[in-house]
Amino acid sequence: MRKFTIFLMLILFIGLQALQAQTKVITGKVTGSEDGKTIPGVSVVVKGTTVGITTDLNGEYSLTVPEDAKALVFSFVGMKTQEIELML
Repeated sequence: MRKFTIFLMLILFIGLQALQAQTKVITGKVTGSEDGKTIPGVSVVVKGTTVGITTDLNGEYSLTVPEDAKALVFSFVGMKTQEIELML
């Protein structure tokens, strides 16, 4: 029984390592097109998923995205939603 438990733990560890390798971290800063000032509170979401984050007070974000992600969607109340294609 003990060998079986150790084997399961090893498989779990290897599986978690494989999942980690299938993601990328994307960072950026959201600014206004007219004045170039940063915009805090913008929602940044991977298109077609529930993976997302909100920009901080400096308009910056850091998001871990799946390797197969195609685009990010930026939205903010009162502003036009934008979709930016990813070049991973």
